[in-house]
Amino acid sequence: MLAPILSITMAGILTIAGLLHALWGFGVTFPAANEQQLARMVVGRRGITKMPSTASCLFVAACLLAFAFLALVLGRHVTVPVSKWLVAAAGAGAAVIFMGRGILGVLPAFEQALPEQPFLSLNRRFYSPLIFLLGVGFALLTLALPYWSWRLGLLG
Repeated sequence: MLAPILSITMAGILTIAGLLHALWGFGVTFPAANEQQLARMVVGRRGITKMPSTASCLFVAACLLAFAFLALVLGRHVTVPVSKWLVAAAGAGAAVIFMGRGILGVLPAFEQALPEQPFLSLNRRFYSPLIFLLGVGFALLTLALPYWSWRLGLLG
């Protein structure tokens, strides 16, 4: 019942993030005033003055849009001609990736590697919690698949 709503919400968030990354790849500095401020806001590496390359931004954008599509597949809004277990594995993999990034993002080593402000405070307050929640969403969508079985020995 909640899976369709959750998947649309997640797909919307991931699509917006993907489109922002694509815009940044083409030189748009929204929501910052200039490229240096944007880089300090979304990358956070020590001493950063420029955004990553266009190819890097577009790669991240493509990945985020692919995850948005996966959320729609897991919510059964879109069907794909692949094994149902491949869909479940992709959902579980997405859950691990997003929850892992969400957890790693608040560890001291991560924060020491990316200390620039305002990235550090934005990461603590928004980025890492949102990414972790997206991972939880992928886990819930995967577990909500109609063919999920707790008897993993019967996967066939």
